[in-house]
Amino acid sequence: MFDHTPYAKLAILSAAGVALVSAAPPPQVAGSGVLCLGTFVYFVEKAGKLCHVGEDPEFQARIASYARRFDDYITRNTGGDPAVLAKFKEGQNLNSEDKNYICKGDVAKGYDNFKSQDVNKLDDAVDLLLARDGPPSFGDCV
Repeated sequence: MFDHTPYAKLAILSAAGVALVSAAPPPQVAGSGVLCLGTFVYFVEKAGKLCHVGEDPEFQARIASYARRFDDYITRNTGGDPAVLAKFKEGQNLNSEDKNYICKGDVAKGYDNFKSQDVNKLDDAVDLLLARDGPPSFGDCV
């Protein structure tokens, strides 16, 4: 159902990922890039829950809001079955509770990189990407 095999999990959240948020051109095809930015958002949300408990409450609430929007978009645009979303997240290792995996290295850097971004740029990037329904894909993510 998705257009690419899963990317290497840590490569997805490289420091270059922030450039995607701030420099992403409008997608040519509705749904293109949704899985890419969604995966970044999901990992940032996970890092907040596991590694930054009680810190940055406004930032974490905003990221959680983005994550629910990506959940809704992906579910709605893949036939409405939440199992498709669950399978996607499992395939990206988003269900990991391994603090070494989530709280160190590239995943941990993703949290800090997103936190350092301008709120309006993040909001605009998510709004633009989710503005038109279409089959979610990674697009030309990384």
